Amino acid sequence: MPGADSVSGTRSSRPRAKTETVSFRVPSDLRLTLEAEARKTGVALNTLVTQIFARYAGWGQYAGKLKLLPVNKDLLREVFQSMPKDKIVEIAKRLGETTGREEILFLFHQISPGTVLEYMDVWTSHFDACKHHYDGKTHFYTVHHDVNLNFSIFTKEYVASMIESMIPGAVRFEEMSPNALTFSFEMP
Repeated sequence: MPGADSVSGTRSSRPRAKTETVSFRVPSDLRLTLEAEARKTGVALNTLVTQIFARYAGWGQYAGKLKLLPVNKDLLREVFQSMPKDKIVEIAKRLGETTGREEILFLFHQISPGTVLEYMDVWTSHFDACKHHYDGKTHFYTVHHDVNLNFSIFTKEYVASMIESMIPGAVRFEEMSPNALTFSFEMP
């Protein structure tokens, strides 16, 4: 989203990105569906289409390549609520060390500090809201998921094992709640 941080709808002080006019041919029924959705959500058709393109460019193009499935939050709540904490930690650590590495290699063909950051931006973009801030030394992330505390524990262990298996240094978790977590790490 032009002029926005890595958070859906959160404006930053960066200058507005340059825009261009582009024409597309779409079936009439699709145009009508998009126009109806734009009216329903109270945005211009152009804004809605730009949001759709941005969502695809940020997450959608990778979801299909990685064979990811959308899952209802109620299902996640049920699964994570019933799991014992030690099992959650075990699964998260194993997946963080293997799946994260495999996905980075699949998408970017190499593991480097830069590709880890690119992957983190893709990975965090599928949450309700996320923010990535860099102060020149440390990368800070806040991820809002609105699932439950066990999912925050899973996410904490997944992120820590994934990042720490690929770059030196520790991931620090400043805050964790049933709805969100905040963490930071430094790059070499």
